[in-house]
Amino acid sequence: MLKIAHITDTHIAPVGEKPKGIDSLQRFLDVLEQISRGDFDILIHTGDISYPEGSRESYQWMKEQLDGLDIPYYLRPGNHDDVLLMQEVFKLKDLPPREVLNGVIAARGQSLMFLDSSSERLSVKQASWLAREIEVQEDDLFLFMHHPPCSCGVKVMDSKYPYKTSAYFQKIAADSGRSLTLFTGHYHIEKTVTPENTDLTVHISPPTFGSLDPDSEDYSISDERGGWREIVINKQKLITTDCRYLD
Repeated sequence: MLKIAHITDTHIAPVGEKPKGIDSLQRFLDVLEQISRGDFDILIHTGDISYPEGSRESYQWMKEQLDGLDIPYYLRPGNHDDVLLMQEVFKLKDLPPREVLNGVIAARGQSLMFLDSSSERLSVKQASWLAREIEVQEDDLFLFMHHPPCSCGVKVMDSKYPYKTSAYFQKIAADSGRSLTLFTGHYHIEKTVTPENTDLTVHISPPTFGSLDPDSEDYSISDERGGWREIVINKQKLITTDCRYLD
């Protein structure tokens, strides 16, 4: 059995700055403390570590916190991140198990796929990799990426910040004839979406930063609690997935 703590959209700001009035550093520390009390096998961060853009300072700070958790962690970049800087600061080039780009890992006998969506587009090279990996995997498929590859009913995100090749992604998945379970962030909300005419299930995890009002056409935080997702997989089957929030 594999027990995963999934965090996303931490938006670590420079020390002393509070984006949208929220202390993103303290909010993340509070979430991490909550996670540390659980019996998790791995932690996965699906991107937007930094705010407003990737910085050496924020990545170094994040690395120190995650190293102190004393469980393996894996990183996905988001659109606010600097992939090359992430690789350098986290020493990802020297630690392939934490590979930040496209890849597959095995953790406690469970297979997990990772896709880099930081460019907000599925490239031809990525599409070929995805199709190949879906074909060779025999059991249920689990994919972690920053962006949900579909519209999700959150007005400001669907209109201003969508994944720009959702139709292309969905075609690759449909052509495979396989079902696919995704765990994503980016939309700053807890939601599960099953796009029409697809065999995709997209679990969007809440940010540690604060959740959006889905009906607002502007970036409006309606829930300032930090959140994260617990995922349990056994024998390559999803057993449970639930979101947790700070009190």
